[in-house]
Amino acid sequence: MAAVIRFLLVRHGQSTWNASGRWQGQADPPLTATGRRQAAEAAASVGTVDAVFSSTLERARVTAEIMAEAIGVGPVVSLPGLVERCAGEWEGLTRDEIARAFAPIATDLG
Repeated sequence: MAAVIRFLLVRHGQSTWNASGRWQGQADPPLTATGRRQAAEAAASVGTVDAVFSSTLERARVTAEIMAEAIGVGPVVSLPGLVERCAGEWEGLTRDEIARAFAPIATDLG
């Protein structure tokens, strides 16, 4: 019988940019105290796992390290292929800032 491999995906905890409504992409703001607490709370719900993998971005890696320590597994394996997509010029901007800066230019044809 073939071995069954199961994956559990957990998003990183709140970062400073999540807290301020900023797009992150590949920018790397740190976790907030809330984000660290979220990681610890998530670990309590995960159960037993054999390995923990994360993106190389700090917010993902620290979330994974907090969870791995609580679960008692490690070390965390950080993989560049798990890094979030780049958000280009939007990185660091709020939705309102994006709307103002990148809205289509309206012309009066009246």
